[in-house]
Amino acid sequence: MPSPKKSELIKNVLRTLVSISSRKTDLPYTMITMEDLIRRLETKFRFLKHIQIKNDFYNEESDDMISVMSDINSVPPNELGNALHSIIDSMNRSLGDEAGHFFIKEIRNKLSDEYITEMRGMGVDLGLMQLESEIYRLEREITERKNHS
Repeated sequence: MPSPKKSELIKNVLRTLVSISSRKTDLPYTMITMEDLIRRLETKFRFLKHIQIKNDFYNEESDDMISVMSDINSVPPNELGNALHSIIDSMNRSLGDEAGHFFIKEIRNKLSDEYITEMRGMGVDLGLMQLESEIYRLEREITERKNHS
């Protein structure tokens, strides 16, 4: 079976992020956060300009809220992987405690094996990212406890 196109992969990952995040906060906040995040990362990953987030909150079709142009298919896998890693990590940190303890694990559970495999080939290991996220939260908790002692 052929691998999914990079544009399909990134669109599905972004949809999944929106779906999970909007259950934990709300859709407008999620979409504004996502758009802001992608625009900030665009300075590092120029190809992210090929992703458009539409803040049409009155349109119930979230499929139409994210568009990924096919130009992104020409991006080298490792660069796209770095961008995906940054998007997922930044979204997790932006939402903070609102994202929930197992935000990345939820992403992994929602995406198909095909996408997970493709992402791993790009250097994005969601299992490792979940572990890093848990360590980051533990470090933050320990630091807060020390500061309150």
